[in-house]
Amino acid sequence: MFRRIIISLAGLLAVSAAAVIVDVNLPYKELRLKDGLLFTEVAVRSVNTAAGTVMLSVNKDLISVRTSLLPDDVRAKLQDLTPVQSPEELEAEKKQEAADRARAAENAERRQRQAEEEAKAARAASRDLNVKVAEKTAIQPDATVAEVAKFAENRAKSYFKYQDDPLSNIGNVIGSDIYLENPEPVPGWTGRYRVEGKAYRQFVNNQASGFGRGTKEFEMLIQTREGKKPEIVEVRIK
Repeated sequence: MFRRIIISLAGLLAVSAAAVIVDVNLPYKELRLKDGLLFTEVAVRSVNTAAGTVMLSVNKDLISVRTSLLPDDVRAKLQDLTPVQSPEELEAEKKQEAADRARAAENAERRQRQAEEEAKAARAASRDLNVKVAEKTAIQPDATVAEVAKFAENRAKSYFKYQDDPLSNIGNVIGSDIYLENPEPVPGWTGRYRVEGKAYRQFVNNQASGFGRGTKEFEMLIQTREGKKPEIVEVRIK
C-alpha cells in the first residue's frame, strides 16, 4: 500500500511538472514585444505557466521572456496550447503583468529623462558653439576692415604721387596728404570694399615753372580673399 502511495505521488508530480512547462513551436518572421524590443526569425519554443515566461529561440540562442510582454495574438495562441491555469497561477501572472507594466513605465520614463538631458546638453553645446562662431565672425571683419584701410592708404599715396594723370602739367609731387573714409562692403560682392577719400597735393608745375596745389576726390574698389593680400580693382576720380 505504501508503494502505491509513492507511485501515485510520483504520477501527480509528473502531471504537475508537465503542466508547468509546455513545449510549443510558433515561428515568426518578426516578433515585437510590448516594451518595444524587436526579434527577427524567432520561434516560441516552450511556455512556463507557473513562472509566467516563455522560451524564445533567436539566432540559435535561447532567451527567456515574460509572457505578459508578448503580443496579444501570440498569447492567445499559447493559451490554446497550454493547460488551464489554476487560480493561484492566474493571480501570480496578474501580479507579474502589473510588475512588468510598472517596470516598462519606469524604463520609458528613464529613457525620456535621458533623451531630455541629452537634448539639453546638445542645445547648450550648440549655443556655446554659436557664441564662439559669432565672436570669431565679429573679430574677423574688424581685422579685415583694418587691413583694407591700411592697404588703401598706402596705395592711394603711391597712386597720386606716380600714376594719376600722367599727361597733365604735374611734375614731381613734393608733398601729399591722403584723407580716407572707413572702408564699406560693396553689396553683392563677397570680400569687396569701397573706400572714398581726398588727395591733397603740392607739385611742380611743368608749364608755369613753379609750384601748384590741388585736391582730388576719389574712390577705390578693393578685393579681399582669404589667405591672400588685398588687390586694387579700380580707382575712380570723381
